[in-house]
Amino acid sequence: MEWISPVSTALGAAIGVGATLLADRLRWRREREDRALESRKQLYADYSAALSRIRTALNEAVHDQTLSGEERRARVRELFLAPGAYELRHQLAILAPETVIAASTRAFKILRDTRDAILEGADATSTDYTDLEDAFDHAVGDLRRVMRADLGVRNAHPRGTD
Repeated sequence: MEWISPVSTALGAAIGVGATLLADRLRWRREREDRALESRKQLYADYSAALSRIRTALNEAVHDQTLSGEERRARVRELFLAPGAYELRHQLAILAPETVIAASTRAFKILRDTRDAILEGADATSTDYTDLEDAFDHAVGDLRRVMRADLGVRNAHPRGTD
């Protein structure tokens, strides 16, 4: 009967240590997931802002009547690279789920097509340009929806009201 006390003490210690290890592991996993979520949240905000800056820059260039054709082309090339969207796309390819990557690629390609249309002489009133502007609006709306879904944000806006 003298062995019951040491065995129960050892068993209690083992249970206590096991529970502590399990709690630490769960806390570590939760903190890691929280950090990953925050990283994606910041990346999504940065990428969305970069796309917006590119679109604004392209829009300003296409409406600037003081630029010659060659000046406009040079300005458009320069403005397209400045916001850093290419670099952010590489980060998205590593951190984001496939749905976000696909939607971000669609939005970026539309901006690239817009750039190319301007480089080929499209102006603000051309059908090519206005169609691309509309396509970008839809693509960025889709991108925001998949980003919000990935971040677990409830869809606050019905489809098409972004």
